[in-house]
Amino acid sequence: MKKETSPKSKILRKLVIGIAVYCATFLISIILLKSFSGYLKYGDAMVSVMASLIAGAAAFFTITPDEKTTLLYNPKAVFTKKPYYIIIFILFVILTSYSLTIIFNFLFSLFPWEKLGNKNIVQDNEAFYGIPLYLRLISYVLIGPFSEEVLFRGVVFFRFRKVLPALAASFASALFFGVYHGNLMQGIYAFFMGFVMCLVMEYGGSFFYAYLFHVIANLISNLAYEFDNINNVIYSVPGIIIAAAYLVVAIILSYVFKHKLTKKDKEC
Repeated sequence: MKKETSPKSKILRKLVIGIAVYCATFLISIILLKSFSGYLKYGDAMVSVMASLIAGAAAFFTITPDEKTTLLYNPKAVFTKKPYYIIIFILFVILTSYSLTIIFNFLFSLFPWEKLGNKNIVQDNEAFYGIPLYLRLISYVLIGPFSEEVLFRGVVFFRFRKVLPALAASFASALFFGVYHGNLMQGIYAFFMGFVMCLVMEYGGSFFYAYLFHVIANLISNLAYEFDNINNVIYSVPGIIIAAAYLVVAIILSYVFKHKLTKKDKEC
């Protein structure tokens, strides 16, 4: 008699398939697009962005229609009960992403990463920011976050969440996200931001919130790099203090409201 595959095994198999499809599609796209890179302005950068978009779309198709519905809107999530909860949560996501980006960028700028073998970070930044702002906004603010969120929140976190508690699934997804970024500084940064994005998706009940969080974070970094007046304002002492104060208040209020809404849910 043929032994039936357990639900957990099926979910983990789908997880592996989603990751494999993304990686294989990305590599194949890079190989195929490389032959056209000579005809493209900013060839290598554009090839990478186009390959990530194709890979993200391919990975998205590994998610079943029923799963896509839950991925985009989970009515069981804490902050989906009333329309004004959703509006407040969107505002919360934007402000939290903004504040965390400022605090992490500031703290990470103080650390001597070059002493830990990250000497190529300046060169990496020059390559990353070496294309015009409008292309960075399309590539790194809209396309890049979509591709990465499909893989790390839409496939990895979404699958792990079916077999693990929220915090454990968030940790696993964030770990994958950190390793994906390829060096110690960006890996640690991506781990913490990835962890928060998972929780945002979990309690907001939609992939959209993780994507929005990622978009805002990348937008802030790009605008601050491009414009000195923006950089000087948000990374000024008052700007950093306001961001830190907001995060403290946001953490406390998030806990209070989550506990309150969850308790009200159980009473219904």
